[in-house]
Amino acid sequence: MPNEKLNHSSSTWDSGRQISALETSEADLSDTRKEMIRFCLDYPVHDIRTYAGYKGDLIVEITTSNISLLDVLKTHAQSLGMETVIKEKREIQIHEIYCITPDESIYRLKEPSENDHRV
Repeated sequence: MPNEKLNHSSSTWDSGRQISALETSEADLSDTRKEMIRFCLDYPVHDIRTYAGYKGDLIVEITTSNISLLDVLKTHAQSLGMETVIKEKREIQIHEIYCITPDESIYRLKEPSENDHRV
């Protein structure tokens, strides 16, 4: 019905999580993440975001439709000491690479090493 008003109260836009609600880092953007972002700007990427992950890691998320670019980005991120995770949505030709660095300003649970002795 063309004259019928749409009910937007249950819309995702009203009840969904807004991008501004994502956790941000308390620290300044690190030199490592800045370098990764600068490097990406020379390539065909759709989006670059940086935010704090749920475990306190600092993430640079890069979205592209160019699958051959993933290896280039991964190699550069790893040369900067970043860990990488790739998520591919092949059916819609969208690929995301997450470049991860730890946030040293937060408390992390210490993983036991071989040298740790329990008493």
